[in-house]
Amino acid sequence: MEALGWTTHLHTIRSFEKLTAGGVTFLDTDLIHVLEEILPVRFGGGPTDYQLLDEESPDGKPRVRLLVHPRLGPMDPAQVRQTFLDAIGAGSGVERVMMLVWRDAGLPSIVREAPRVTSGGKILHVHLDRSNRLAVNNAD
Repeated sequence: MEALGWTTHLHTIRSFEKLTAGGVTFLDTDLIHVLEEILPVRFGGGPTDYQLLDEESPDGKPRVRLLVHPRLGPMDPAQVRQTFLDAIGAGSGVERVMMLVWRDAGLPSIVREAPRVTSGGKILHVHLDRSNRLAVNNAD
């Protein structure tokens, strides 16, 4: 292609129409609806108070944490998790199966922590944290 004049090389192209976390892919609109509407209505706060953090544990297993801003006050993590799972599992049979995969894997864990902010100042719905993977790979 380069010989034909196509000299621009593209890489690291991403699509946010589908979000993959913990080995399961959800439509972004489904997760956004839960994070921006369902959880804030049920537990308070707003769209920037909830975020999925997709990580990899040092042993290579997926780890998904639902970050809930601590300023929202006390709440039962089990209720937050169940509300989240019920909401993402609603719909067709596919969503239910994906929810069951997460539930059976113990995902997501609920963490009272402020959502992560990108260097550009954005709070993404799903934040990918690959620092653990890099630390493990660099140790080899």
